[in-house]
Amino acid sequence: MVTITCYGGAGQIGGNKILLADRDTKIWLDFGEPFNMQEKFFIDWLKPRDRLGLRDYFHFDYVPRIEGLYDEDWLEHTDLRPAAPEFDAILVSHMHFDHTWHLKFAHRDIPVYLGMATDAIRRAWEDTGSHAVDFGEHEFRTFRTGGKFKIGSLEVEPIHVDHSVPGAYGYLVHTSEGCVAYTGDLRMHGPKASMTRDFISRATEEHPIAMICEGTRVSDEDPREDLSEADVRTRVQSLVSGTRKLAVVAFYPKDVDRVRTYRDVAKATGRKFVVSAKVAHMLESLSDAKLMDAPNPMTDENMLVYVRTGMAGKNAYERRYLDLVRGSGRGGHVVESEFVKKNQRDLIFHTDFSQLPELIDVAPEEHSLFIRSQSEPFEEDDIREDILQNWLGHLGLLYHHAHASGHASMDEVFGMLKGISPGMVIPVHTEHPELFQRTGLRVVQPVPRQPLSVSS
Repeated sequence: MVTITCYGGAGQIGGNKILLADRDTKIWLDFGEPFNMQEKFFIDWLKPRDRLGLRDYFHFDYVPRIEGLYDEDWLEHTDLRPAAPEFDAILVSHMHFDHTWHLKFAHRDIPVYLGMATDAIRRAWEDTGSHAVDFGEHEFRTFRTGGKFKIGSLEVEPIHVDHSVPGAYGYLVHTSEGCVAYTGDLRMHGPKASMTRDFISRATEEHPIAMICEGTRVSDEDPREDLSEADVRTRVQSLVSGTRKLAVVAFYPKDVDRVRTYRDVAKATGRKFVVSAKVAHMLESLSDAKLMDAPNPMTDENMLVYVRTGMAGKNAYERRYLDLVRGSGRGGHVVESEFVKKNQRDLIFHTDFSQLPELIDVAPEEHSLFIRSQSEPFEEDDIREDILQNWLGHLGLLYHHAHASGHASMDEVFGMLKGISPGMVIPVHTEHPELFQRTGLRVVQPVPRQPLSVSS
């Protein structure tokens, strides 16, 4: 008997942690943290005590108490005894924290499968993040589209999909009862929409007995505009062309498609696109590995790399760029705040919300542009809206919004499901699983932590 148990992602957006069991084989589909999981009891500096492992997480039932799942380092100060791993693998769909953040808790002997680009982003994230960025000491096994691999009684077929981060995958898991499809997160309106169509085509061919399907935008009141990446470029290029001042842009740093868009806008408007050292490190990692056609800001004539004042000796990745700006060689691509301050009309300056204080040093002229190029809710480093508006008001920046969602619309999701016509639809990553009934298919709403039997 094949069972599916949602320990996260049921009736909520994010936090996918889905257990698929077939005979003696048990695998996890993603291992993430739900959005705002801790907001009821923790905020800002008030955090669970990681020095005590999973004690606080168990107390508030943030993670399930399951033997043979967690690494002994995280169990030392809890009453759950360490045990040999009872799970065969964790399959990662993409490198967003709501799909990966709890990997550090998992037993180190449980292998983690992920795409090559996803793994490159993981390593870059660990390099550039704080000490809290930790995905554990697993064996990370990489793959590319077109390959298959065996895990116990299962055969797994990863297929690329388009999302707002490179290297996103859906999975076809071939079980003893038939194929189970898992979408991960996907969209049909992005620049790599053909990849999502590849997944849909293969899933349709396999006639899945069940499909675990994301529904982030399944709602009668979806706040997102239906913009494509091409639409974003058109809007942004019009805004940038219409000003002779600095254009400050904010978007999720791992969105390589958005990096390309702003690079192209910079080229078309005679400007340079300035990215942070953190973004540059990730882009160089992807470019060096020849993954996802990522632009390299150290060689692209339309891009520059920004290093922060006072970061000498703080971390290795940023120090390397700082050494270049003060030395010779490729340092012409690396700039500091004084350069940006003096050349505002010639630049598009990227920031994420954690680096808003850099605008103090850059000192944008009043009525410079601020283009928010990410979703309103459900972004990894979303900021309280009132804080953002306080910054914009203080600096006198003009606010605009231009974003293409990383998720398919409700009509697109339902159209995909009707085309594939699985034997059972299991909605996840959605606050409105009941709306999936409109597909006319057999829909089973998962109940958190309760096994759901799947059969042909």
